[in-house]
Amino acid sequence: MHKLTLKQNLTELCSILRYSTQSKLHRLLSEMPLDPKHIAEAQKQRLKLKQKVIKTSPGIVNLQIVGSGAFGAPASIYLFSDQTRYLFNCGEGTQRLAYEHKTKLSCLENIFITRTCWERIGGLPGICLTMQDVGVPSVTLHGPPGLGELFKAMRRFVVLKDMKVDAPVCDEKNIFEDHVMTLKYVEINSESNSTNDSKEDDKLVDTPIDDTDYYAYEKRSKTEPATKLSTTGHFQDWTKRKETSVMAYICKLKLRFGQLSLEKCVDKGITPGPLLGRLKNGHDVTLPDGTVVKSSDVRGPDDPGPVFIFIDLPSEAYLKDLEEKNDAFAPYQNAAASDMDQAMYVVHFTALELMQTPRYKRFMDRFSASTKHIALNAINSFSGYVASHRIQHHLNQLDQQIFPLLKEDNNNYEEPPKESSELVRSCSLSYLHVRPRKGIERTLEAAINPTEYLQELDVLPDFKTSLSDVHSKISALNTSRNHTARSEAFPRIVFLGTGSSIPNKTRNVSAILIHTSPNTSILLDCGEGTAGQIVRFFGRNQAERIFGTIKAVYISHLHADHHLGLFGLLQMRRKLLGTSCDKLLLFAPEQMSYWLRLYDCRFESLSEEYTLVKNADLIERPLSDERVLELGLREIATCRVRHCPHSFGVALRTVASVKGDAGEEVKITYSGDTMPCQDLVTLGQNSTVLIHEATMEDELEAEARVKMHSTLSQALEQGKKMNAKYTLLTHFSQRYAKIPRIESELGNNIGIAFDNMEVTLADLPVLCMFYPALKAMFISHYEEMEQKAIKRENKRIRLATGSSRGNSKESSPNR
Repeated sequence: MHKLTLKQNLTELCSILRYSTQSKLHRLLSEMPLDPKHIAEAQKQRLKLKQKVIKTSPGIVNLQIVGSGAFGAPASIYLFSDQTRYLFNCGEGTQRLAYEHKTKLSCLENIFITRTCWERIGGLPGICLTMQDVGVPSVTLHGPPGLGELFKAMRRFVVLKDMKVDAPVCDEKNIFEDHVMTLKYVEINSESNSTNDSKEDDKLVDTPIDDTDYYAYEKRSKTEPATKLSTTGHFQDWTKRKETSVMAYICKLKLRFGQLSLEKCVDKGITPGPLLGRLKNGHDVTLPDGTVVKSSDVRGPDDPGPVFIFIDLPSEAYLKDLEEKNDAFAPYQNAAASDMDQAMYVVHFTALELMQTPRYKRFMDRFSASTKHIALNAINSFSGYVASHRIQHHLNQLDQQIFPLLKEDNNNYEEPPKESSELVRSCSLSYLHVRPRKGIERTLEAAINPTEYLQELDVLPDFKTSLSDVHSKISALNTSRNHTARSEAFPRIVFLGTGSSIPNKTRNVSAILIHTSPNTSILLDCGEGTAGQIVRFFGRNQAERIFGTIKAVYISHLHADHHLGLFGLLQMRRKLLGTSCDKLLLFAPEQMSYWLRLYDCRFESLSEEYTLVKNADLIERPLSDERVLELGLREIATCRVRHCPHSFGVALRTVASVKGDAGEEVKITYSGDTMPCQDLVTLGQNSTVLIHEATMEDELEAEARVKMHSTLSQALEQGKKMNAKYTLLTHFSQRYAKIPRIESELGNNIGIAFDNMEVTLADLPVLCMFYPALKAMFISHYEEMEQKAIKRENKRIRLATGSSRGNSKESSPNR
């Protein structure tokens, strides 16, 4: 009886030792600050709690797939333990996937990058901004040379004033080590290892340095220095640098002492107390009677630490150096000293085509048959964006033409990959268990489930009635939309991103594709992940043709959510079209040239992919020459709008056509980001379609004014003032993830934009009919917004009442 009670006490104490501190840390650090002023306090609490964490080798370590590397999706993987997190590679869209699948970033302090190319680093700006918001004080970037320059180049539009970013030198002389793992850097070089191929022309180009503060308007202080564009006071190295080295990582978990045996402790006479903790952590102890109890005598077998490897080769030019440096990998291949030393996983970011070459296969064959080769590349089919498919299946019930289903499929695990039976497919939320060794788990893996999505609509109380009403009203319209092939109707507008600031599960950041003819289109803004949105909307087979039709990109201003997808788009065009890829016309603020040239010189050569046309030049002299005619347009004109410095609105004039027959002139005006602006009203007079931002609901007009955005009513009023035939609302705050809150009835010329929504001129009269059904479809979201609005109004009344009472007290002569 005494031994049983003692054993129960020991069990309870060990449980507390094992979980209490980590659980408290996890709960507190996972809370997202609601306001930037809380960031400093969150950082202070984080550091305080981290000091309390027992720095022992964790008992649970997993690799979680964030991005599968499917066509149009990032390839990234998250290593997490019960104490800390690590991210390997961060392409465009990683932040959105992490948000959707609740991958907490609050404990992330180290990011490992295999290559300094946009395909691997394009998501860093967004994910670092999110980490700053949740109170992460600092992050270290590991990888090939040049990573540190990225944030210096983006410092004007990616502001990390509350988080420090370090990029130390990583080479084979150094290792990364903490209480979780030891990581070895293996630098793999190209055969053409020339790091400087600078041209004389590069040295002669005079690119002004952009010192503009694009967020000055959000600062309360009115004493900020005026924005400026200067060529002095800052040195920038314009030497042309090519990617000639990549980084592989060999990771080995730290030794994990075997589990403490309570029965053996009781037999040795150990009583509850601090001695248990010392034995658990591998220390021998001496009892009061002088007996020495060895830790190894009361513990199970130790876990020496599994090994897993990350590798990423851009081309065959790197295979020679990989073969020459195989000694670094040999201890974990077939020649390993013991089975426990053989690599558990090798994660390949390498392109599938290269993995199929004989030399790369020989490298893989050197590993044991027990090693799992995880491929994060085109071998995978599904991007992992489940929420996009869910909402698209819902919206598709309203209209199958305006809201077509996305064109991608789940991974097929029934058949082994035809490329290589050794390769393992994966998707977002695939778990590769490292410790304990439980293999690959797919129970939570992201997958498309249309049946589930439609069943979700069946249980909504008023949706079927609302849907029936919508379909009846549409049928009653005498329009040509049902008699014309959509592919032959121009212009045709595809909304690829309709959210603001940062992407969420259902709304990506700004991008609008306008088809002007069968072979031409223009993109209005290009937020992060735009190329992937195009792939998922049109499908892998049609994507190549669509990228080929894009002849121009217009960038409204230099906030990150409007242009960070440009490099990904340029690279996708070059990858798919090769030498047949024509130069884009890039309409953008002049100040973008600094960022474009710096990336071209220091990271990847992209200058041959575009020709820059300054937005400001089109204010007084709209473009109407042969370049515009080749875009399927008649004219492009711009104006300055009221947002950050160098913000523009644009108006496009084209001609409607159906089956090649030209019709009336069409004018499409796009506001970009702006508060109400008379210059935009003038530019957009008598527009056929006004696409206007509607970031805030009407009750948040004061906040909209501070951030220089428009409310819903202000956007609609802009449309009335310019006599726009139809007004489409977009760029919604992410607090309106599903639909915006509109108290009054929508006019018959108003539409609400959604991601993956395609609109022809014949569809415009239909859009206003959707809102009642949308409210029924997203009833829980709408009711939540209503409750928040009520709370805001109650708070306003309390503050107003309190202020009134205070004034009465001060003015009363009797007080």
